[in-house]
Amino acid sequence: MTDFANSPSHSRRLQSALLGTCLACTLPLSLTGAWAQSPSAIETFTGEAGPRTDPSAIGVAPDGTEKWHGPLAPYAASLAAHGLSFDVNAYEYFFSNPSAGLRPGQLSNSTYYLLSLDADLDRIAGIKGGWFHYTQTFFGLRWNNRNMGGDIGDTTIGYQPTFNRDFARLSVLTYEQRLFDDRLAIEVGRTHPNRYYALPPCQSSVSCFQDILQINAGLSSPLYGVWGGNVAYKLSAQDYVQAGAFAVTSGANFLSGYDWNYEPLNGALVLAEAGHATTFVTDPYPSRVALTGFYNTADHADNFKTVFGTSKGLDPGAPVLQKSGTSGVILTASQVVWRADGGADAANLNPTSIQAYTSLAYAPDPTIPIRWNAFAGVTLQAPDQSRPFDRYGVKVNWQRIAGDYAQFLSDANFISGGTGAPYSRGKLVFEANAHLALGQGIFFEPVVQYLVNGSSYWNPYTANRSKDGFYVGATLIVPLGAIFGLSPG
Repeated sequence: MTDFANSPSHSRRLQSALLGTCLACTLPLSLTGAWAQSPSAIETFTGEAGPRTDPSAIGVAPDGTEKWHGPLAPYAASLAAHGLSFDVNAYEYFFSNPSAGLRPGQLSNSTYYLLSLDADLDRIAGIKGGWFHYTQTFFGLRWNNRNMGGDIGDTTIGYQPTFNRDFARLSVLTYEQRLFDDRLAIEVGRTHPNRYYALPPCQSSVSCFQDILQINAGLSSPLYGVWGGNVAYKLSAQDYVQAGAFAVTSGANFLSGYDWNYEPLNGALVLAEAGHATTFVTDPYPSRVALTGFYNTADHADNFKTVFGTSKGLDPGAPVLQKSGTSGVILTASQVVWRADGGADAANLNPTSIQAYTSLAYAPDPTIPIRWNAFAGVTLQAPDQSRPFDRYGVKVNWQRIAGDYAQFLSDANFISGGTGAPYSRGKLVFEANAHLALGQGIFFEPVVQYLVNGSSYWNPYTANRSKDGFYVGATLIVPLGAIFGLSPG
């Protein structure tokens, strides 16, 4: 989940997970203590997350126990009963590239604080099915925040830190209307496509993202809300379709989210998705599959040529040739393939099990950097039933860049004093990850990766060549709202 402007020197690509914003998606529905801010009626399929109110059981769980705990519980429960629910979540990210990338041995740290509000307008104003969503993000504890992407260079490895110029950013400000018993949801306002589309199937927030969606489609971080709207419809208990359109805004990292009169509109990103999903509630071996397509109408830089027909790598002072529009398609799937109990204990929503997952993306446009990106992995879920929320996984990520973009990287390396040796079009990242419960809804997510044939995407004009090697990262997820009783948990 990284943020980026639309130039390689300042850009950062998004990593999934998150959430609500995809950051808030890091805790799967089956193990999340706090409710999540619901962006649409398809949340049961996609695993969306942030603070929301359960309209059928305000303040009290189905078994009669209180849902709020902590010093603020009496006030929060009372406000929720009247239609207002709140949440605060903190995400602490630490990164290091001991031996990988363009400049190994660097460290970086970032902390995000997400403050969210949901208003049930039926309870407040009698608007049946009406909801108001708001999320504000604050950034803190940052060091090496602006340089780590250039130090690593590669598009895929790890979770490179967000380039955030300001300390705060508006993330969500939307009105949502749910109709037909919540089967249809229409949401408009300041939002983000990563809250709805091609959501990551893995359970590690720090390293599960689809590069083609981030790089080729031109998305900013989901923390950087843009004008947009989405329509989602449940076809059945297991199937849904959705479509949406969102503004493409360059330089998002230099905006607060409130400076609407100064925000450039470079184009529109249109997406559509059809999906099928089950959970442990209804299926002993649940699965999810989603097919997503996108088209971005904005102009983008050609991989190789300037307006004079010269190599942009060898002629960096010349304006780059601009191309109009780009598109892509993404297939995302997961399947529980094994359970220790063989499915006999239907009441266990966190059984010891193995989930396999994959994501395959293709871009037909040869003028953009990435043509293919795919990853696949397996996750061992709840290996110890006394710790039902723990997860351990392995994954491999493969990527193939466009041939002329590989030539651009070689030319840029040569003119910067390097050898100019050819860059490989193919790349592999091997990964081991974990998602560990520490108690009170706090989770720790370590990741170790090994990069083979990395690129210099985020820092092309350098004499250095990307080194194969290790990357390590760690995420600490702290549900402050639930701990202090501001949200249920």
